[in-house]
Amino acid sequence: MRSDLQHVLRLDEISLSFGMSKYQFIRAFKANTGISPYQYFVNCRLEQAKQIIEQQKDVYLAVSSCGFVDLAHLNRHFKQMYGTTAFEYLSYVEGKM
Repeated sequence: MRSDLQHVLRLDEISLSFGMSKYQFIRAFKANTGISPYQYFVNCRLEQAKQIIEQQKDVYLAVSSCGFVDLAHLNRHFKQMYGTTAFEYLSYVEGKM
C-alpha cells in the first residue's frame, strides 16, 4: 500500500493477492492493526505529505504527490491527524529554522 500512494486504494486487488474476499481482508487487517486498510492508507499518505512539507517546504507538492484531490482534502485529513492544517504546519517548520 505504501508504494502506490498516488492512486486509489483497490481492496479487491489487494485481498485477492492474499486469497481472501475483500471483507475477510478488512476484518483481518483491522484485527491485526487496530485500524481499517483505508485509514492505514490515509495515514501513509499523511506521513509522506508531512515529510514533503518538512523537506521541500511545498504544500501543493504534497497534495499532488500524495494523491490528495485538492488542498481541502489534504487539510481535512491533516488536521484530523496532526491538529493543524498543512500551511500552519509549514509555518511552524519554517519558524524552527
